Amino acid sequence: MVAHIDFEGRTLTCREDETLLDAQLRQGANVPFSCKRGICHVCMQHCAEGQVPAEALAGLRPSLVRDGYFLPCRCHPNGDMRVARPDPTTLFQTAVVLDHQRLSDDVCLIRLGPTHQMDHRPGQFIQLRRADGLTRSYALASLIEDCLLEIHVRRLARGSLSQWLTDELKIGMDVEVAGAMGSPFVDDQFGDRAPWLLLAGETGMAPLSGLLREALARAPARPIRIVHEAPDRDGHYLDDALIQLADDYPSLSYTTCLNPAGSTAHAELIAQTMATPANVAGKQIFLAGPEGFVADLEAHLAALGVPPESVHARPFMFRDLRRKAREDEPAPLANRPAPEREDPPPDPELWQALDDGRRLNAILDDFYTRVFADERLSPFFHGTTRRRAIEKQFLFLRQLMTGEKVYFGDRPRNAHHWMVISDELFNYRARLLARCMRAHGLDEAMIGRWLDIEEHFRDQIVKREPIARVMNGVELPLDGFEEAVMEVGTLCDSCQTEIAAGETVRYHRRTGHTYCSACMGHTRAPAPTPRKAG
Repeated sequence: MVAHIDFEGRTLTCREDETLLDAQLRQGANVPFSCKRGICHVCMQHCAEGQVPAEALAGLRPSLVRDGYFLPCRCHPNGDMRVARPDPTTLFQTAVVLDHQRLSDDVCLIRLGPTHQMDHRPGQFIQLRRADGLTRSYALASLIEDCLLEIHVRRLARGSLSQWLTDELKIGMDVEVAGAMGSPFVDDQFGDRAPWLLLAGETGMAPLSGLLREALARAPARPIRIVHEAPDRDGHYLDDALIQLADDYPSLSYTTCLNPAGSTAHAELIAQTMATPANVAGKQIFLAGPEGFVADLEAHLAALGVPPESVHARPFMFRDLRRKAREDEPAPLANRPAPEREDPPPDPELWQALDDGRRLNAILDDFYTRVFADERLSPFFHGTTRRRAIEKQFLFLRQLMTGEKVYFGDRPRNAHHWMVISDELFNYRARLLARCMRAHGLDEAMIGRWLDIEEHFRDQIVKREPIARVMNGVELPLDGFEEAVMEVGTLCDSCQTEIAAGETVRYHRRTGHTYCSACMGHTRAPAPTPRKAG
């Protein structure tokens, strides 16, 4: 059965064996997408007419489902539909300020009453928008059953919205909120009795305090230790409340520590909680706070052998707001990874420890078997095979370790240009890789040297949104389509029929998927002119 899809004044056809998203892309509709697996929700659209299959609603909060939103990447239409891009105005609702109080000189507690009940869980966040459109994300400190939304806002020196929220917002004023967004810390694990370790940096206490209160209400006998690191004593802004909770619940312990220089040492915190593997063995560990705080502790936990599935992290990304601006310094590019850098020096000893590549191949085979089965990592390999991923990574690492020119693929910046990867996800992958190295008997010193190579490319890969691919100094369009005349024959990525040399095709700039004239429909997509990078 072929379904007909009314989208932006066009009638598209959706075949029985393809998703609505694939049908849109095949026919040149330039719609956003990322994982194509229903995890990221980037492709979410609105259905005005027609029936949405149940699988296209999986993972969406009930309010979005009620408002007609669905995931086209999971939608195999049962009949004709009329769909549209999301209306940003419908995702926000008005909320009134019901409580506004200073918890310290820098931190303000704000409770908001939304117009409609908002489903949320500990670890999720909301987007808060001012009347002029300025929008920021804030972690929720609310309990699951709370009707009010609680956030803790730290006043940043260059934070336009944080200063307005702490200094000018008053009880009774209105703001706009959207959410809840992001994945929760835990799903249905409140009922178990495994001990928890909660590590908060600065206002990372907000989501952890909500998680803590929820856990105490559901399983008051669970052993829980919470440690709050801050640059000074004033930073322990929930001190009195947490001391009282520790008095009320014998299973709870609460301590504070300082990191005045904001360094990566975290000496007092680590000495108190993570001095040896025994301190963290068998615990579920929750991290929240500034991006660097979370990344540093994740790396330390990985070195102690803590399995990645036992670490639940929520980094806050506001590092760029804290930079001290100089009059002669250009405005930072908030999302642009660093330019391509030179490779680290070769490490022939590491290559030898990997048995001249034989053990490397075994480790990569194990690693990519796990990656392709991993819910968080597998979406980044849509359209490629496990064997191809192993081959490319093997050649890239061989070149880095030996200095031989054997790799001719994309460099890390270009290879990951469309992937939205956080520091937390980067660390998650590194922990999984380290587990595979240990499983194959690689010495800890050599594991550290391999992970140093991975770390060398962190600033090429981590980013908050896709970036343009750069070829020969030219910044190519990030998304969309181009048409070209084939110089040699190929196969259509949609219907698998042969495309002869000389035939006009349409291809997607990011994925490279090529569509024959029969699959393209009748709309031709004009190609923008590439522009110089930088």
